Amino acid sequence: MKVKVIMAKSKGFELIPQTIPPRRMSSSSFYRRIIDEFLKSNAKSALVGETNRKPATLMQGLRKAVKNDEINDVSIIQRAGEVYITRQ
Repeated sequence: MKVKVIMAKSKGFELIPQTIPPRRMSSSSFYRRIIDEFLKSNAKSALVGETNRKPATLMQGLRKAVKNDEINDVSIIQRAGEVYITRQ
């Protein structure tokens, strides 16, 4: 199936009609879900595992979520390549 181009390449660009793909869950909501689950639990601390994210990326995202949501009694800690959430 050939796609009809709206504007010619000679203008320096082309417009190709396509439907917009569905939204994916944003990274920030992913980190907020982790924080929310921890807050619902009675755990004093917990290892955050099986996220398929590098520890530095995971830590940065979780810290940003805690800061943006102004959650003062939760800390994000990295030890030996693992990321933990803890209550203060």
